[in-house]
Amino acid sequence: MKIVLKSLLAIGFITFATSAFAQFDKIEEAIEDGNYKRVEKLALDYLEEQAMRKYPETYYYYAEALLENSKDPLYWDKNPEAIKEAVKALEKGLRKDEDKRVIAGFEDVLEGVVKRNNELAMDQYNINKLSKAGVMFDDSYALNGSRFAYYMAGKCALEFEDTLKGEEHYSQLITWYNQDLADEKTDTEKDLDPHTYFINKYWKKLQYDSAKYFIKNARSIFGNDAKVNFYQTKVTLDQVKDMPPSLLLLDYVQEALLYAPLDDKLLHKENAVYIYLVKNKIVNKQYADADSLINRFVNEKVAKSSMANADKLKEVDVFIEKKPENVLWDIAEYFQTYGHFETAKYTLDKYILATAKSNTPADIATRWGIITDYTYQTKKLPFATFVLQQAIAKYPSDKSLTDLRKKIITQKENERLDVNEQGALYSLIKDEYAVTKNSENLERIIKINDRYLGLLVSANRFTSAKEIMAEQMVLAPEADHTYRQEFIAREDFYQNYYLTKTIGKDQAGNLAVSFVWNGSLSGCDAGELDLDIQNKVANRINYFRRNAGVPEVLFDAATNEFCQKAALMMTANKALEHNPPRTWRCFSDDGAYAAKHSLLIKDANTSLAVTYIMDDKNPSAGNRRWLLYPNGRVYGHGSTENVAVIWALDDSGSTDTTQYMDNPVCWPPKGDVPQLMLFQNWTFSIYRDLTDAKVEVKQDGKIINTKVEKFVRGYGAPTLVFAPEINKTALPDKSKFDVTVTLSNGRKYSYTVRTFYYDPSKR
Repeated sequence: MKIVLKSLLAIGFITFATSAFAQFDKIEEAIEDGNYKRVEKLALDYLEEQAMRKYPETYYYYAEALLENSKDPLYWDKNPEAIKEAVKALEKGLRKDEDKRVIAGFEDVLEGVVKRNNELAMDQYNINKLSKAGVMFDDSYALNGSRFAYYMAGKCALEFEDTLKGEEHYSQLITWYNQDLADEKTDTEKDLDPHTYFINKYWKKLQYDSAKYFIKNARSIFGNDAKVNFYQTKVTLDQVKDMPPSLLLLDYVQEALLYAPLDDKLLHKENAVYIYLVKNKIVNKQYADADSLINRFVNEKVAKSSMANADKLKEVDVFIEKKPENVLWDIAEYFQTYGHFETAKYTLDKYILATAKSNTPADIATRWGIITDYTYQTKKLPFATFVLQQAIAKYPSDKSLTDLRKKIITQKENERLDVNEQGALYSLIKDEYAVTKNSENLERIIKINDRYLGLLVSANRFTSAKEIMAEQMVLAPEADHTYRQEFIAREDFYQNYYLTKTIGKDQAGNLAVSFVWNGSLSGCDAGELDLDIQNKVANRINYFRRNAGVPEVLFDAATNEFCQKAALMMTANKALEHNPPRTWRCFSDDGAYAAKHSLLIKDANTSLAVTYIMDDKNPSAGNRRWLLYPNGRVYGHGSTENVAVIWALDDSGSTDTTQYMDNPVCWPPKGDVPQLMLFQNWTFSIYRDLTDAKVEVKQDGKIINTKVEKFVRGYGAPTLVFAPEINKTALPDKSKFDVTVTLSNGRKYSYTVRTFYYDPSKR
């Protein structure tokens, strides 16, 4: 009985299949006639029959009909869900098409539906309906594995902040791209976005090596792509921004330059690293390493002169030359211009050896004579003077060289020179006097010195002015230098303290251009500070540092930005905190980082905050100590209406603190200072043990009571804080304070503070 039944079922199945294929023939006839409305009707009718619903063809034909009919605008207006229905039909058909044999005959339908579904999904994406677009792209990918659909589904997820799904898609795409590369497939769909997403992600997280991994991978797949080049430049510049100069940093920069050879920032960074490394090697007498670096630098610049874009490169890179010796000449001139004299001497010697007829002493001496005269005829006086001085140092008895020195002095001493030219002339006549010891030359030196001092003061170069003043005091120890010293102190105070006000009145009685914060608490907008404001703050900080006897500092744009974000946080939360919690309003990682490294001031901003820091009434004077820290180099500043943040916990300078073991940093400083700068607390910083140190202060020869605070370690350099009992309002126009600090081991340090009354209206 079972055998009979099985036979009957088999006969019935064959009969039904034959009937089904006859039905599909009707659809094929309609397709041949181009009558897809009939195809749709027939397919719908078949879908009503339970037996026909078992066949994948039924669904495939229905999807084909929907696809073709939707091309008619009138049909589409009435059936806007047609493609959605086609997708569903294909999905059902594929489930029934277990071995996927039937779909092979409908590939064009499948591709057509996916293409149209992707277009409709893009329409949704473009109107920011990301969730709906993502679902539609997922459907397309499920139908035929469309990489574009898979990519767009990931993109929608990321923009919808579904990071997990988005990153999973983008990671898979990159895996496919790499497999295609390994299999040498060149005709597959690829998009750069997955790579740029991960590059951006790791770039923003400061994980530069990870970002560069994706840059390198993208380059292997997409080649020399402009967007990849852009990212390599930006990531590299950020990566090396805070790196100390090194060969590794140089490698990073030069790798980026391969793809952005005209980028001015990269070119300048490359040169800056070379210059620093060469200078450092020469200063440390590592001449073999210096020669290796110089040769590498020279060879690279000569090679660039033969590149197709050499003319454009030379507009940015002044060191590019066709001849190696000309590169050496440019290096020597650069080092001299920027005050790296030992390195300038070294590279100048290499240039002479490279251009002399031979290495014989006679030919080398001849070359020195030729180049000295050439430099005077063609170059600016500072460099010409430098070359002449090096030649005379090597050949002091060469009359032609010493005659040239006399000639330059005679020609230039009555000319109107700029500050650098005047400095060169001053150094020449000083050399002449060292040889002749002629009193007439001494008078000329003092005259030229005074002119040079005036130019330095006008150029706001007070550190150099103080150095030249010190030299003048050595050259003419019997002369009265009081007027010149006070002149420098008055002008420094006027230019770098008085004119840096952002509140109050100027010399003419007009209100100073006040600072107005352009940020906003409502939007957590930190705002930006004008360069003029930042310069005023930097100038006031450097006024105090310079007069206290420590190196000046620079402001860094990125550090300023971090400080501005920190100032916003302090303002928004009405509190000062070096370790702000993440729960704070307007919290940012950048601002929190700045807060840890900065001095925080409330109820004052911009340059006034600098004065608040210096007028530190805390017994340890911690804020002032950090502001005057000898090894500080890069500072920053941010301000709102009532808060200032000054990044001063910096240790990036190259100062050797041993020089401050016997040369104290003081405020008020040694020498001349306006009475206004006599704050309540006086400080004496030195790298010695100040425990139990004693202080004696005499005002115009009379000992005055002085309170000495207990020595507190930390806060920059070791510092003694003391407070003489003085009444600033009752001081005479000029006073002299003699200070003696005695350490517990008996060592004494003495210095004199000379104060004067300053009235800007009588300047």
